[in-house]
Amino acid sequence: MQKDYFVIESEASNNHPMLQWDQLAGHFRKGVAVKVDEPVRLRLGKPVPRNPVMVDHHELPEPVVSTRLKDLLEPMNLFRVQLVPTDVTVKPDDVRRYWLMHIYNTITCVDRQRSSLSIDEDDGGILGIRKLVLDEEVLRAIPLEQRLVFRLAESTSTNVFHQSVADKVLSLKPEGLRFIPVERWNDGAAFQA
Repeated sequence: MQKDYFVIESEASNNHPMLQWDQLAGHFRKGVAVKVDEPVRLRLGKPVPRNPVMVDHHELPEPVVSTRLKDLLEPMNLFRVQLVPTDVTVKPDDVRRYWLMHIYNTITCVDRQRSSLSIDEDDGGILGIRKLVLDEEVLRAIPLEQRLVFRLAESTSTNVFHQSVADKVLSLKPEGLRFIPVERWNDGAAFQA
C-alpha cells in the first residue's frame, strides 16, 4: 500500500518561483472548507528568480496548479480538496490565474516506529522526517476515495497523492512538479535534484 503513494514536490529549478500570500490566509489553516468571494491573491516568493518561469505547479507550500491541471483534477471530486481560484501577480501588469489546491483532508498516518524522525522532546511533535513510512493499517481503515489526496497531520506541508491521481496528472506531462515515492521521500527532498 505504501508503494501506491507519492509526495508532490516542485521540480528542482531556480527559475520556477515559490509563491507567497498577498493577503491574510488564516482561514485556510483551519482544516475546513473555505468560502471565497473573489480569487485568492498570491505573489512570487523571495528570492524571486531573475527570469521567473511560470509552470503548471508552484508551491505555497500548498500546491498551486495551472488551469489545465485544475480541469483534470476537478471532475475527480477529490475528498476534502477545494480548487480555489487564485490570481498570481508575476509583475504589476502580469497577473495570472492559477488554482490553489486547498487540501483539508488531513490523515494521521506516519508509522512512528518504522519511520526515521526527529522528535520534539517537549511535546512529541515531529520536527523532521528522514525516512517516511505510512501506517498501512490506518490507511486500510479509510475508504480509498477518502485517501486519494491528503495532507499528513504530522507534517502539514506534506501532501500525499495516490498513484491513480499522480498517473492522471503525469499524463498531461506537466511542467514544474514531480511525484516522489513515499519510500524515497524525506523532508529535504524539495532541495534535491
